[in-house]
Amino acid sequence: MDTAPRSHQVIGTSPVRHDGAAKTTGAARFGVDIHLPNMLHGEILRSPHAHARVVRIDTCQAMATPGVIAVATGDDFPSEHSQSRNLLARDKTLYDGHAIAAVAAVNPHIA
Repeated sequence: MDTAPRSHQVIGTSPVRHDGAAKTTGAARFGVDIHLPNMLHGEILRSPHAHARVVRIDTCQAMATPGVIAVATGDDFPSEHSQSRNLLARDKTLYDGHAIAAVAAVNPHIA
């Protein structure tokens, strides 16, 4: 067991935050600040219930909305991989907040 005192150069100090001025003045750019031509915006519909049975998901009304480009449900993913089975709920939600459906639209308000 090493009992020699160690000198730490970081603990107990105030590190310099190189991006601090940009963040506090609002000059910093984040991912949400980037707007590209033809960019789509996505939203996720989440279950308000844990262990709820998913009987059916009707995406017709969402797809009929002007500006909606795509709607995805668990049935749109291959079922043979365990990761894709839990990506979007299929037959049952596993937890409160489990994703049920996803939509891509031309702006966040439509999504």
